[in-house]
Amino acid sequence: MLNANWKTFQLDVDIAVEAEFDFLSDEYRAFFNLDRGTVFQAPLWQASIHARLLPALAARQYTVTIRSRSDGRLLVVIPFVIQKSTGIDILQPADFGVCDYNAIVADRALLDMLAADPSIVDRIDALLGVAGVMMFRKARDDNFSPALLFRKTTASPCENAAYHIETGPDFEVWQRQTVSRKFTKELGRLGRQIERDFGPYEHRLVQDEQEIRDAFAFMQRVRRGRFEGDLLDVEAYVAFYLDFAIAGARSGDAITYVSYLDGAPVAVLMGVAFANECHAVLIGADTERLTKYSPGMQLLYRIVKLRFDAGLHRLDLGLGNTGYKSMFRVEETTLHNYTSARSLAGAAMSMVYHRAKPLKNLLRRLSPRLR
Repeated sequence: MLNANWKTFQLDVDIAVEAEFDFLSDEYRAFFNLDRGTVFQAPLWQASIHARLLPALAARQYTVTIRSRSDGRLLVVIPFVIQKSTGIDILQPADFGVCDYNAIVADRALLDMLAADPSIVDRIDALLGVAGVMMFRKARDDNFSPALLFRKTTASPCENAAYHIETGPDFEVWQRQTVSRKFTKELGRLGRQIERDFGPYEHRLVQDEQEIRDAFAFMQRVRRGRFEGDLLDVEAYVAFYLDFAIAGARSGDAITYVSYLDGAPVAVLMGVAFANECHAVLIGADTERLTKYSPGMQLLYRIVKLRFDAGLHRLDLGLGNTGYKSMFRVEETTLHNYTSARSLAGAAMSMVYHRAKPLKNLLRRLSPRLR
């Protein structure tokens, strides 16, 4: 939040690229909060992306910072990276397909002030010419728009919105008013039936390293061959997610919920968390053996209740208009993609990305993390 003296703040700032910016530093940990960014800009998540995915995907760090010139205080962080795709250098947020939201990390009021100063925008713009095109994808429409801080941007809406569950302070009221009575009764019936048919059935948060490793091995197995371009088919991504889940279990930045049937995993959800928010990023369930029992849906419902009992009232289900989310009557967040071309090749890529869906699908096949 801004302090009482913010209105007298002078825009005397240093704008620079910090190619070795440390997202696990005390400075960034103290700076980051959910008013300034989303869970996908949280310290451990960003540090894990930079440590694991950056070298594996032949990208390089290009973190842009804005600091107070008088005391060096951190004011803005833009976690950019540069990666070559189809022969073109692309400047983009540190995402690589694992983030559902990208954001400029700063107080909104300050960003509005910076965007209103043409000299500030010019100085930022001067740092963005290192690539053929800048692509800032999946910016939430209820957050600060990157178009206000970057020159000559082209925008288009994301094909998928994001969805979240908000229970409020009374779970029974949320359940009665939001979730179909038929749906909850059916889940209860299936839970009782699966226990009768197979044995003890439980749902819980796991923090033990071996349990997390076992849960990931299960998730890889049940997802194999089910999703085109599944990130869990790529070893670098498996290592990223698993390392984050283990490290984050200790700090609370990662959550891994598992449904156990007679002591063995039958459904797993892994997510990134910060403060009172949790965002589901991976889910897998034994639908081949247990399809009629809906183990994945049962786990989601149980997680909502487990989090409510812990005093946490929101669960973000991420991007995609998949049918199962409608069972929870989720709330919607829309997003936009922004590009700024810096070369003829970059302009062609930008045009394809925004306007030509068949060519855009080809571009995705050539560079599958551009979603």
